[in-house]
Amino acid sequence: MIRVAVAGLSHETNTFAEGLTTYDDFARGRGFPGLMRGEAMAETLGGKAICTGAFLDAAEELGFEALPLLWTFPQPSGVIEQAAYDRVLAMLLANLEAALPVDGVLLELHGAMVTEELEDAEGDILEHVRRIVGPETPVIATLDLHANISPRMVAQSDALIGYDTYPHVDAWERGWDAARLLVAAIEGRVRPASALAQAPMLIGPPRQCTLAAPMQDIIALAHEAEERPGILNVTVAGGFPFADIHDCGAAVAVTADGDEALARATAEEIGRAMWERREEFRVRLTPLPEAIDHALRTGEGPVVLADGSDNPGGGAPCDGTVMLQALIEADVPRSTVAIITDPQAVAQAIAAGVGEQVTLQVGGKTDDRHGPTLTLTGYVRLIADGRFANRGPMYTGIEADMGRTVVFVVGGVEVILTEQRIQPYDCQALRCVGIEPRERLLIGLKSAVHFRADFGPIATAIFEVDTPGVHNPDVTRLEFRRLRRPMWPLDEIDRPDPATT
Repeated sequence: MIRVAVAGLSHETNTFAEGLTTYDDFARGRGFPGLMRGEAMAETLGGKAICTGAFLDAAEELGFEALPLLWTFPQPSGVIEQAAYDRVLAMLLANLEAALPVDGVLLELHGAMVTEELEDAEGDILEHVRRIVGPETPVIATLDLHANISPRMVAQSDALIGYDTYPHVDAWERGWDAARLLVAAIEGRVRPASALAQAPMLIGPPRQCTLAAPMQDIIALAHEAEERPGILNVTVAGGFPFADIHDCGAAVAVTADGDEALARATAEEIGRAMWERREEFRVRLTPLPEAIDHALRTGEGPVVLADGSDNPGGGAPCDGTVMLQALIEADVPRSTVAIITDPQAVAQAIAAGVGEQVTLQVGGKTDDRHGPTLTLTGYVRLIADGRFANRGPMYTGIEADMGRTVVFVVGGVEVILTEQRIQPYDCQALRCVGIEPRERLLIGLKSAVHFRADFGPIATAIFEVDTPGVHNPDVTRLEFRRLRRPMWPLDEIDRPDPATT
């Protein structure tokens, strides 16, 4: 039987965020066990709506033996401590060595991992794996749509298969695609040959959303290309613009059957299509007063305010207070802010008890870039364990853990205070603490786009609001030092075909 090594080593690294990501962050994870090996992976991830879940599910139907090595994916955060990365990578490689011989390797990567010494950690991972299994053994990796794809990543893999959706509702499907292509390569039915085109574009998260043009159209073009003879896969990556590295930015990776020239021509074609529509990718944010006024004027909710600048799903601290302060000052009724991560405020609220009035120092404790600490007097409505399982279309069934959680009410504003950072993109983040989103006039979410999968269908209006932070969707407000230049929209570029490398 075909033997396939299966592993996942992922992190979305925001190089503008405070602090280092440590080994403990890898071990802690983001709700379910953070660092799994062997059978624990199969027991925990099988059937789950993620790429590794699909790798494991595909084994029986596609006729291979899955050899689970290691899986870890900590919360997005700052640059990874080199010793932590080295330790986790050594575990993965040791388990791979022990599993030999293998016929192929399936890796769930992210594509935006940065360590103290490595700008391109995924390229490093793939190169180490390639050294162990040799040049003839197929190695295929899945990537997030926000990957910063490097030439090294393409050179060290047989194919890179990225998500087609943002919000990411197709992780399982892309994992299945990777498994199917790997088996075909092992059996000699295809000969993957890949090429990369990098576009000199930094795209803020809201404009990478695949639910609307222009990104929806670019993905449609990719799907059309995948129907052409000889094309095995097309991956469009919007990039993760919050990584100050050389290869940050949008890119297209194409895998063809034995024809690298075809792969390159196709990647360049789609890269040019992105470049030609660059003005449509420009981010425009809404001032908070304008968004709040809409909710108060219409009285029809829920109106969703997306505070992308403090999105923990992209490495922000999730303790920003600018949006919360605006809602309180406007005395917005039936409103909720999800979430403010503040273990100190949580502990003080729990000590006060349910139903008690208490004055808390809320938020603004990580840095000075997301708003000041607010002195707020309100009452404690609810105390919960903060655990829930996603029921929406993104990562369905995956468990989340906000830590001890408190609903703290100030006037008409409910503030969900948590111990752990977590992006509240699933409605269960509110429902698990007794808040029904459909009944609220206004909901402020620490999320850039993912919330649209579950909150979008019930929202009467959505505003991407203008707040400060390390995940600011307007990338022109970030200060880059290592990024290759020129780069749109930081620089004005006027040349006929800047899309390829």
